[in-house]
Amino acid sequence: MKRLLKLIISLVFWVCSTIWSALLGLMGRPSKARRVVLYYHVVKREERGGFAKQMDAVTDLARPVRSGDLPALEGGRQYAAVVFDDAFHETLQVVLPELRRRNIPVTIFVPTGCLGLEPPWINDRASLHNGGRILAEDDIRQLAAAEPLVSFGSHCVTHRPLTDITDREAREEIFESKAHLETILGCLVEELSFPHCAFEQRHVDWALEAGYRRIYSVQPLLAFRNPRELVTGRFRVDPTDWPPEFRLKILGAYCWLSIRHGRE
Repeated sequence: MKRLLKLIISLVFWVCSTIWSALLGLMGRPSKARRVVLYYHVVKREERGGFAKQMDAVTDLARPVRSGDLPALEGGRQYAAVVFDDAFHETLQVVLPELRRRNIPVTIFVPTGCLGLEPPWINDRASLHNGGRILAEDDIRQLAAAEPLVSFGSHCVTHRPLTDITDREAREEIFESKAHLETILGCLVEELSFPHCAFEQRHVDWALEAGYRRIYSVQPLLAFRNPRELVTGRFRVDPTDWPPEFRLKILGAYCWLSIRHGRE
């Protein structure tokens, strides 16, 4: 019931936003470009067909862009970036052919202390959130060499919430994951997604000190409205999303939920 209510509110929000943009256009004030970051965790083999349809919706409604890029945006146009947290090996085997077929870039956020392992933060192996083994070092090197659409970012080291560990440990998570990935890839790593979206301002400050240029939260906000923003919002998506639900997320219509997030 809550999910349906969110869908209805988002639809109303999108209709009102569309009318308002049209009115601004009539007054000589063209609408701005809109950019969203869509983040996944797990896509099972049996969900590939649903994921493929979602990627069709991405190309129908938006111009796919790489999360770390900030191209010159055309006014009134919709842009979407696709990213994956946790770097599950099987999920990436499922989704990469569909992304390649549609020329959609993807950024994969990797917990570097868990490479080649089952996710230590998931106790129930039957959980829908369990995607199986995480990419190993060789997997990352091979993908980086063979897949020009693929980029990598840090998901810290152990996937522990930074707010649950000491400041010394949190700094190590932020700095060491970046250094490890850069050693594997032989290039700079400038994007960071905090595990469990658990962070405070000091963690953002340390990330900037470490050299990250893009830091992501799970607050459902349009991306890069401010070129100098420190933390970029993202919209959670799953292969089980209803088609109208997913399409409204591409259009940024779920950003009204950020009001609720801000109060929590």
